[in-house]
Amino acid sequence: MNRISALWRSSPRALLLGLGTIGLAAAVTVGSGADFTSTSANPSNIFTAGTMTHFNSKAGAAILTPSSLMRPGDTASGTVDIQNTGSLSGNFSLAKTVSAETAGFASKLTIVITDNGDPSCVVSCPSPVGVYSGTVAAMGSQALGAFAAGATHRYSFVVTFPNTGAPGAGADNAYQGATATVLYTWTATS
Repeated sequence: MNRISALWRSSPRALLLGLGTIGLAAAVTVGSGADFTSTSANPSNIFTAGTMTHFNSKAGAAILTPSSLMRPGDTASGTVDIQNTGSLSGNFSLAKTVSAETAGFASKLTIVITDNGDPSCVVSCPSPVGVYSGTVAAMGSQALGAFAAGATHRYSFVVTFPNTGAPGAGADNAYQGATATVLYTWTATS
């Protein structure tokens, strides 16, 4: 301790400079990176949204139109293929809208809609599944189930103008000249 006091009295500036140099050396030693570190990265994480689209073999056209004017007891039939053309599976549904009618004709007409499955199936094909059976007017939205990406279903539609009277009795005369225009809408959601 006597040496430090003697240095202080003879040259305080030299003592402060020496002590500062020692302090700086200690700080550099402590902060010199004596720690171990390791890093890694996971670059190029890509996120892509799937698609939900479908193909309607009769898009913009009628599924069924009778070849002639209907009389009581007549039927009309047609088919349509619906395919999931998206990259995701999706839940499909079918809804109808009566866009025009006279004499309550949509309430008179009956319809049977059947899912006949994949039209390209030739071996061990599932049995047809009923989608709806009732009057055209009463049909609401029908759940069709999940379609895998690429799956196709063929639907058959059979419309009947029921004969509710005895021959020649004219029980269905109220429907003479009646019309019904129906829109069917297919929807797919993922």
